[in-house]
Amino acid sequence: MKTYAIDTNILVRLLVLVDEEQTRIVEDLLMQSRLVILWSVLLETEWVLRSIVKADRASITEKFRSLLFMPSLQVERAEEMAKVLDLHEAGMDFADAMHLVLAGARTFITFDRALVRRAKRKWPEARVELAQDAGEDSQGS
Repeated sequence: MKTYAIDTNILVRLLVLVDEEQTRIVEDLLMQSRLVILWSVLLETEWVLRSIVKADRASITEKFRSLLFMPSLQVERAEEMAKVLDLHEAGMDFADAMHLVLAGARTFITFDRALVRRAKRKWPEARVELAQDAGEDSQGS
């Protein structure tokens, strides 16, 4: 079985009926091969669904969560993506949730005060702080 990393336009055809012929091609690919969804493709797809299709947060999260359980699909770093989806479902911006999860054990710094507040409220374990406060521990050493 051949494996393909797919583009955003392929994923959109899978999630939203845009063009029947192209949707059929994607469905055939699903039957005959393994499709890999990269995080960058999910990020762009979230934007397309939110901005162009006008899908709401709950619908986007539900569609993306279903991808984690499709046998012929492989979402890159699926366990971490599940955490991103939890944070998005809880009200965080999708891209911000991705940034925090990908940062892992590293502290994520930003100038976005609202992001820091949301992250601490939605995911208390997240290591995130304001850039202007970063490095204060090491000052004077």
